[in-house]
Amino acid sequence: MKIYLNCVTGDSLFVRIFHLNRRVMHTTFSPYRRGLSLACTAFVLVLALAGMSACRKGAKPVATDIGNPVQTSNSAPENTLTDVVGVINIQKSADGTSASVACSRHEMLFTALGADLISGLEHAQQQNVPVRITFDLNRSLLLRADPVTTNEEHQFKARIVKTIGSATDMESLRGNEQAINHFADMGVINTTEPGLTPVVPDMATAQQMFNYFSTQCCQNPGPYDIDHCITFQYCADGCYARAHKMCYLINNKYHYATQKIFSFATGSYSLSVKAGKWCDQCINWWYHVAPLVTIQTTKGPKAYVFDPSMFDEPVLLATWLHAQENPACSSTPRVTAINIQPTSSYSPLAYGITTIFDTDPLYSDTNSTLVSYHYLHTCP
Repeated sequence: MKIYLNCVTGDSLFVRIFHLNRRVMHTTFSPYRRGLSLACTAFVLVLALAGMSACRKGAKPVATDIGNPVQTSNSAPENTLTDVVGVINIQKSADGTSASVACSRHEMLFTALGADLISGLEHAQQQNVPVRITFDLNRSLLLRADPVTTNEEHQFKARIVKTIGSATDMESLRGNEQAINHFADMGVINTTEPGLTPVVPDMATAQQMFNYFSTQCCQNPGPYDIDHCITFQYCADGCYARAHKMCYLINNKYHYATQKIFSFATGSYSLSVKAGKWCDQCINWWYHVAPLVTIQTTKGPKAYVFDPSMFDEPVLLATWLHAQENPACSSTPRVTAINIQPTSSYSPLAYGITTIFDTDPLYSDTNSTLVSYHYLHTCP
């Protein structure tokens, strides 16, 4: 297995390698590794003094940090990971030799090449069984799909929950920003956690929370106030983990209520954004998710989204949705449906309008995903 030595403030080399592969690295330091640890520590101090990074456009990653359950393949190139997922949707090319594949959890649209690989994915979708995929993050390329063990299938299905609330077809709301920004007008069920303050009192308070999240961005050199920095700098994937972590902090650090807003693109459409906060890179998703809060404004309470991967401030729900329909990034950009869910909903397990999600109550997948994507960056 290829080991990457990642210098992260506050973590010894042993702890970082522990995150890289818990099953392999479980011994104490050798003198050689101790020397590497000291070298990493010195290097981090140099970076911190130089102030070389911020959670904004410009700085680039140092190396790739890999963790469980998303793991490196023993014989795979750098930035190739594996994960157990459900196959959500497959759109084949006319000749059947390539396909765009949507998988559970991951919002990025994978490309699968080869009739045999596509046939295996179709079989998994038809049988409604998860598969272990190997994928290349640099190219959003799905390299292979393998059967899972009985234990892996059990663990995958144990996380599935049928939630309350219902999805909304965006065609019925298109152009009606007033209704979108007052989501109670859409008949959305209040799914916030009890015991929390339901409305953030003003924009200043909301911006203070937003700014705090930005300081916890993995683009910054640290040290961080939380156990794992948040991967705002890598927009292509991981929104499910970022949203789960932010909701936890809004609920437990600031004690305000949250919901989650899921946006979807179905059929031949895609969610298409330009990562202008980082570079001119275009990104396409099949779904996206972020924390949804109610903020008191001079015109009454309105629905705002916290998404530091795309913006520098909380934005109205309509603004967030509109940003995912960038015509410069796709010929068919469109949000076809939205679904406002409880904070506990983690990622969708069906295509389009659905109330079937998985959950991550112990934050195990959340934290391991943040570790895996720590050093990745949207920009090439």
